[in-house]
Amino acid sequence: MADPAPPTVSQVSSWHLDTLDTQATTWTQQAATLKTELDTVHGAIGNSVDHLVGKFGNSLRDSGLLLRDDGYRTVGALETAGTAITTGSPDLRFAQQTVRQTVTTISAEGFRWAEDGTVIVSLPQTSTALADSDRTGAAIKLAALQRKADQYTTTLRGALRVAGATAQAVADNLTAAFDQLPEAAQGARPGSLTDPAAAGRQGTDDGRLVASGKATDADLQRIAARLAAAGLTADDVTAVDAGQHVELPEAQWDYLHEFYNTAGLNGLTSMSERLSALHDTTAAATVADQLNTLSNPNVIAASHDPLPPGQHRHGGLDQLPADLRNVLTADYQVRPGRPSANLGAYGLSRVAHMIDLADSRSAPGSEINKQLILRASDIAPRINPYVTIDTDWRHGTAEGLAQVMLDAGGRDKIAVHDVLTDTGLPIGAHTTVLDNLLHHHWADDGAGVQKMLSWVESDATDPNPAISGRAGETAFKAADYLASHKSTLLHLDGDKGPSLGEVNPLTVRGLGSALGPYIADMVGVESEFLNTRQFGTLGDATAAGHPGAQAIFSVIDSDRDAAVSFDTKALSTAQQLQSTWLQSALADPENPHNELATKSGTILGLVDRGLSDELDTRKETEIRKAVQAFAEEGAGWDTGKGVVSTGVKLIPVVKDVFGPIIDVSNSFAKMNLIGLAYEAPDPASAHYDTSHEYAPARALYQVAQVLETKDGSLGHDPRYDNLFTDGRLKSYDNALSATSSDPTILESRLENILNAYHGGMLHEHLQDFLVKIQEGRSAVR
Repeated sequence: MADPAPPTVSQVSSWHLDTLDTQATTWTQQAATLKTELDTVHGAIGNSVDHLVGKFGNSLRDSGLLLRDDGYRTVGALETAGTAITTGSPDLRFAQQTVRQTVTTISAEGFRWAEDGTVIVSLPQTSTALADSDRTGAAIKLAALQRKADQYTTTLRGALRVAGATAQAVADNLTAAFDQLPEAAQGARPGSLTDPAAAGRQGTDDGRLVASGKATDADLQRIAARLAAAGLTADDVTAVDAGQHVELPEAQWDYLHEFYNTAGLNGLTSMSERLSALHDTTAAATVADQLNTLSNPNVIAASHDPLPPGQHRHGGLDQLPADLRNVLTADYQVRPGRPSANLGAYGLSRVAHMIDLADSRSAPGSEINKQLILRASDIAPRINPYVTIDTDWRHGTAEGLAQVMLDAGGRDKIAVHDVLTDTGLPIGAHTTVLDNLLHHHWADDGAGVQKMLSWVESDATDPNPAISGRAGETAFKAADYLASHKSTLLHLDGDKGPSLGEVNPLTVRGLGSALGPYIADMVGVESEFLNTRQFGTLGDATAAGHPGAQAIFSVIDSDRDAAVSFDTKALSTAQQLQSTWLQSALADPENPHNELATKSGTILGLVDRGLSDELDTRKETEIRKAVQAFAEEGAGWDTGKGVVSTGVKLIPVVKDVFGPIIDVSNSFAKMNLIGLAYEAPDPASAHYDTSHEYAPARALYQVAQVLETKDGSLGHDPRYDNLFTDGRLKSYDNALSATSSDPTILESRLENILNAYHGGMLHEHLQDFLVKIQEGRSAVR
């Protein structure tokens, strides 16, 4: 959640601090009066011991004690609140005075200031400076004015930030004070309603006020505070994200339901727009957050429905006002109009912008967000850059609306999952959604689709099965689509059209990010070895060449940055599988998991084919040039080492089944983690050599590195000291240089070192290891 925006100049200047001081005095006096009355009542009840005896008398005196204790908490809350104001008032006055004096000085010198603290050179100042006949002199004067304006901007904005922080500190202390109230101590949040009937009436009254358009700014902010108190807690949001249902107390549900259904579409969007104009981003976000709460099927009202006994009311579209539902589910067609063709979707635009303000207090799973994604998909193939939202061009373009809807709805993990897995939708609906979103030529390069998928990578290996399972199911649907639509995605507009990576590069990067953790799944590595979950089986997974996976690599490789990241992750996955093979051989020499070596080779083959396929179809593109540069001088994918430190996440997708593999947090190990068992194909050759004569040396080097990391050092004959520095293996390049840059010599020396490991326990396995890698790699055609 972002920090609250600083207050504006007008807001700080209009603080009624005398009224605030009066309130502090009132609370302090009320606390003293209440304490006196509580003591009097408690004393009178306590004195009843002489004439009220037995159970009744004891019960009465117990109740009197509880009443006094509860009352004392109220006394304490009032006293603490009064002290909070009294203590904070001098700082508030100083902050207000600083802002006022700064504004006075700025105005007196002729500068102009804005509500957010921006100061600019005024027109009269500019005219005076330009009146100088000496151009150089005029330029110097203007530059001096601009410098001073910039200095005043820094000063005024700083004063506003201090004022905001000071006010927030007082507000936080007041909130903490009233948390002491008995109601708060029993679990209700300050400002929340506990009586369902009263809550419903309050929601109706607040909704009517908002719908009437007669609410003051202060009214809207008070209502927003009630909405926040009636909504979900941070723990609730976390629980929903973890795949759980949460209960909302009946009173809170009734308040939200009655408010939103009474306020209606126009009232809610107007409220959101006014709060945004006040720069009260927290209040504006609250309107969206709790609307999402009401539309979330994972949120259940604690009370029972009067009709089906034993069932609960839960969130969903049917809980929203009819006019809002209609806007979210309508079919928007481009229609002719002046000054341009338009969608007639101004209501949808207002809703999308309102929901786009939601923040981290909004639980995933909102049906509103799901509908926004669907509407963006619906209109994408119908629009072009010239189609507007409605007849008023000032409301923006349909393209901009689609981007906002994807941005707002796409932040919702559960909504994205449900759309891409056809949850609650007709079977195959996700194919239409992906067709529309991926084939549209987005003005923002496909940033919306990238954001939609941005959560998958980090959730892919989450220990919570609900979270990682949701990521796996989402990624599988995207992967399955790429696997079956390679041809159209490499040629979006026909046989000679541009590729997806050329038209929407950010979309391809989003796909690469989401699918990166599942490369081992794509080649059929058994789930017992993986930290990922619920990634299904591609249709042709049993085919030796894995054509579906090949297609995925080809599409991802259509953008240079996506290719670098995705293929680097593929090499990391291959490395993890090879390391796990080695650990299996050490753990049970009689039964090593040779299939892991084969699968690692398959992944290397997929990297080969992805590049060669893309080069064959788009030889003259920038992608070809980038790949050529990337693979030059033989070392090829060692360039991936730079990517490791500049943003590519190396996720341990392979389980630590037999023992620790290379620790990617270890800087020494990380230096040589990527690319050490891979030689890129020569992009200058139409039919590159698949013998990979350098691969054995790199693969054996990797085995040596794993053993060294495992044991702390790697024993070796002194004849091979030139491969080590201070007892540690040199980098692959330096080790190769130490053997006259002849990889066959390096392979021979590494083989001798490894064959001697622990009395030769790996001697036979190493040859099988290299053969299995080559078999897997060669099978990819």
